[in-house]
Amino acid sequence: MTDTFVDAPRLHEASTYTHGVPYDYYRWLRDNDPVACLDHPSYPGEKLWVVTRFAEVQQVSRDAATYRNSPDPFMDDGISDPASAGSDQLMISLDAPDHMKLRKIINKGFTPKRVAQLGDMLRTRTNEIIDGLSDRTSADLVHDLALWLPLHVIADMVGVPEADRAQVFEWTEKTFGFDPSVTAEERGQAATDMFMYADAMCADRADNPRDDLMSVLLHAEVEGEKLTAFQIELFFMLLQNAGSETTRNLITTGTLALLQNRDQYDIVRNDLSIVPTAIEELLRFSTPVIHFTRTASVDTELGGKQIKAGERVLMVYASANRDERAFENPDSIDVRRNPNDHVAFGAGGPHFCLGANLARIEGRIMFEEILTRFRGLRFVGNPETYPRVHSNLIDGYAHVPIEWDSIAAPA
Repeated sequence: MTDTFVDAPRLHEASTYTHGVPYDYYRWLRDNDPVACLDHPSYPGEKLWVVTRFAEVQQVSRDAATYRNSPDPFMDDGISDPASAGSDQLMISLDAPDHMKLRKIINKGFTPKRVAQLGDMLRTRTNEIIDGLSDRTSADLVHDLALWLPLHVIADMVGVPEADRAQVFEWTEKTFGFDPSVTAEERGQAATDMFMYADAMCADRADNPRDDLMSVLLHAEVEGEKLTAFQIELFFMLLQNAGSETTRNLITTGTLALLQNRDQYDIVRNDLSIVPTAIEELLRFSTPVIHFTRTASVDTELGGKQIKAGERVLMVYASANRDERAFENPDSIDVRRNPNDHVAFGAGGPHFCLGANLARIEGRIMFEEILTRFRGLRFVGNPETYPRVHSNLIDGYAHVPIEWDSIAAPA
């Protein structure tokens, strides 16, 4: 056993992820200290319990009585307090029974039937995005391609008019885009403006219900209870973030990973029936949400370590998805990997990602069109130098330059 890891990164600092998640460090922790007690400047006792193996990540995720989401599941960066931005009021930050009541109501807007009905619209949106590049042979994979589909899908679902979308997208990018050039004041103003916009939507839908998610949420009941306008407005903001960031980065990192592994790219391109299985592998290999935290509600034991009530526990999904104990050859892509019990949408329990099915169908359609319409698609330069988002939560690229020879008409 190696006693220390040379130059161990500080996992709470966004700068740690400038060149990607520290897989070498995760591997060392899995082998030597799978439930590690690391320093953190903002948490009780200045400590953070870091859980890196697949089995223990599942254990924490599924034991909602011992490990709570409150006050929030985000890892403090040591500079700003996430709860100060109202994250402690989001559905993702609540525990039973409040979380389950909200989830039962919100699920009415995310039924498999409702998500499946989006298929034709998603295909049309995707082809419109690609058609907009038809007179070009180069682009930014992030901003010209991957960014737009999830933003439009969420806007379509909640009922944001086309005329308002540019403004809503701008607020979303400022509030949740992890751009270090955006000041705290600009981010706060954008969040306020988006909240007020959602408030106006709620007021309108209360009197004029439509066939959109905002109307469904306003009028849905579970056990005689309805969501308040405030709860819907907070969910609107959460949806703009969670509904766009995860899918955007799945499309970006997944496409790049396939282009870097041309044998895997060719396998999927030659047999599109493999796309759903390939998406699960890309989610495992390039986990969009790096980690979430839980807070111990009682004194407990995990992996032979004694954790006290009130201490934070970090579930590192990106590490669990590369755990040799759970996956064969975890650092390699196998688009045919099956079964693939990855934890990219969470590791089970009551907080499993509400939008997992939506992300999957968005990813399937986008990958099908990218694989079939772009001829000679390739990345430009060295991916190791591509700028990444400034975040300790999301593993994604800020820019990915791509080129192609031509774009075929949609099938």
